[in-house]
Amino acid sequence: MFIICQGKLAKEPYLMPFVDKAFYSLEELCAYLYENIYSINVEFFQSSLADWLEEETDNGALAKKLRYALEQGPSLKDLVVLLLCGCDYYKEDEIRKLIVIMDGIANLPLHQKRKIKADNFLRAGRYGKSLLEYRRLLHGGLAMNFSTEEYGDLLHNQGIAHFHTSSFVRAEKDFKEAYARNGAKSSLKHYLWTLLIQDKEKLFAEEAIHYGISPEEAKAIRLRYVEATARVEFSGDSSQEKLEQYGAELRQAFAF
Repeated sequence: MFIICQGKLAKEPYLMPFVDKAFYSLEELCAYLYENIYSINVEFFQSSLADWLEEETDNGALAKKLRYALEQGPSLKDLVVLLLCGCDYYKEDEIRKLIVIMDGIANLPLHQKRKIKADNFLRAGRYGKSLLEYRRLLHGGLAMNFSTEEYGDLLHNQGIAHFHTSSFVRAEKDFKEAYARNGAKSSLKHYLWTLLIQDKEKLFAEEAIHYGISPEEAKAIRLRYVEATARVEFSGDSSQEKLEQYGAELRQAFAF
């Protein structure tokens, strides 16, 4: 997507917290906010953004407004609208349409808001924070508000967080329980992958048959595992440090 920038291009980009993206103009930042509104949190807006607007894009007045807004404890809508109105990239009717969407998000029940927050952390690679949020949702008072399938989806995402932060064993348990509730093929595949990662070859074969996985599907699942492990070298050193390094590289190769 091409973005027409009328304002000053920054020499140093703004690195948005929790998102692996760099922005060189206010227009580029606004376009990202507009297109990704469901994955944006208030936490994404920090004083460093005001500093960047002032120092790199010559938007001193907007920076001042943003600093003041942050001091007042603003809503997500307040912050997004403030930035969108700070440049002429979007027309008034487009901003109004986005406001309707944000009002819809704001009016979601608490358990849905908390899920969006957890999913945002997971999507941004903040696995530790997402894990804390999923645990609160799965084991707290809000759990009863989710359907069986939705609860399974939460378990699946918790499995991804466990995969990246703690152990493959916990991820294995999460994915298996997730599939029992949501019936999603992705949860089943993730479960089977974690078995292969742990060298549970016999259990993999048994579970593939148990869950009705065809030989072709099992072969495809195994191929993904082989391709990922081929990108990771295991030195044979079984020291704790080397095993942890191997595990980290394997996690990155799978990119759950």
